[in-house]
Amino acid sequence: MDDPLLRFRAEFPILDRVTYLVSHSMGAMPRSARTWVERYLDAWDERGVQAWEGWEPYLREHADRLALLLGAPPGSVVLHQNVTTLFSALLSALVRPGGRRTVVATDLNFPSLLYAARGHEPLGLRLVLLRSPDGIGVPLKAWEEAVGRDTLAVLVDHGIFRSGFLQDVTAICEIAHRRGAWAVVDAYQTAGCVPFDVGAWGADAVLGGSHKWLCGGPGAAWMYVRPDRAEELRPAAAGWFGHRDPFAFALEFDPAPGAARFATGTPAIPALFAARPGLELVMGVGVRAIREKSVRLTQRMLERAEALGLTVRTPRDPARRSGMVVVDFPGAEAASRELVARGILVDYRPGGGIRMSPHFYTRADEVEAAFDALEELVPRVRR
Repeated sequence: MDDPLLRFRAEFPILDRVTYLVSHSMGAMPRSARTWVERYLDAWDERGVQAWEGWEPYLREHADRLALLLGAPPGSVVLHQNVTTLFSALLSALVRPGGRRTVVATDLNFPSLLYAARGHEPLGLRLVLLRSPDGIGVPLKAWEEAVGRDTLAVLVDHGIFRSGFLQDVTAICEIAHRRGAWAVVDAYQTAGCVPFDVGAWGADAVLGGSHKWLCGGPGAAWMYVRPDRAEELRPAAAGWFGHRDPFAFALEFDPAPGAARFATGTPAIPALFAARPGLELVMGVGVRAIREKSVRLTQRMLERAEALGLTVRTPRDPARRSGMVVVDFPGAEAASRELVARGILVDYRPGGGIRMSPHFYTRADEVEAAFDALEELVPRVRR
């Protein structure tokens, strides 16, 4: 089968050396990332402190490129080193004396934002975790029953990192809004692989980052905040770069318009340059085309896994499946290490299993080779 997306494969040098089935954890580095980082270094070298004259507008430009990817308007995305700090800054604006106190999430959420929520418990915040009945997903009915009049926000992971389950974000946002709660979405596990539109979701805030499907490396996270809601908020966790005029060095905090008020301190300029080529490649390929290929190759992974009698912890329904397949069996962790030693890059997560994912640069024969290797390894590690 002819695969037009493979023409982008040459942009990723590591693919000449390994079978890369781990983009759900960290995307492959684009060849041009080195050039983009050198642009940052050249500016620092040649202009010193005056390089800020170019870096500051670059931050706005990069944030607006991400907004375009997300279906969001310009000025509605803020950049940061990680989503945990961004979520903490958002919570610092939402938690108010005498206000609502409950955040509803699940026991399948990636834990970092849960830690941030628990860090606000001394201020009266209460974290409620919905329990998954199967370790794969959480039914909508559980959200319906848990969100109430004291709910400050729901915290929804679009894609579940242990299983690849896709939650119905639109429906959960609607439940939250019906009860007067904020709808906050963590899209780190899906941005660049599964098409979505933050406006169509109705989300109040969406967090994510560039080092997975967006092939941007670590340190380049972002948060969308719905423009009409951003103006309501004044973060307690504030910093100079979230000021309306940061280089005025005023002693009183005057929040920047929109999402930029959550920028806190000095941004990680090198990481944001490194993240740009991956973003442009993904936008050039098109997330819908990426999704179409992902569904096809993950379906083949499921077929091979079932033929081997492995436990599959990922939904069979493509509408409920992200870009990742998770398989488990006795000895799976040891098998994952052996795959990596053979140059087949995957990872393992406790409570899940071996996580494997194709991306737009993956060849179909690489999927087959990975499962051929598993077919050999499974009987050996089960002994």
